[in-house]
Amino acid sequence: MSDLAFHVRQYVPEANGEELEHRTILLKARDWGAALRGRTVSLRAFNLAVEAHEVAGEFVFATHETATRLQLAAKLARHLVAASMLAEQLDDGEVARGA
Repeated sequence: MSDLAFHVRQYVPEANGEELEHRTILLKARDWGAALRGRTVSLRAFNLAVEAHEVAGEFVFATHETATRLQLAAKLARHLVAASMLAEQLDDGEVARGA
């Protein structure tokens, strides 16, 4: 069992299989959201990172959630993290503008 899975099972001891996998993904997304929120100077990236952190945080340790809802929350949180990274690249000028 990974450290993240161990951490999830401290709060949701009955989590196993697919449910545990989704909760572990949510925990990673929550951590990524927090890290992006703390480092970016882009307001757009910041807002997306905050939303990723909040969505993941809402579901990662929530009890009585179905595997399907956890899967959807994990997918949303991951997409929000990815969107935050893209927004950071776009707003910070890492991608050159056309002439």
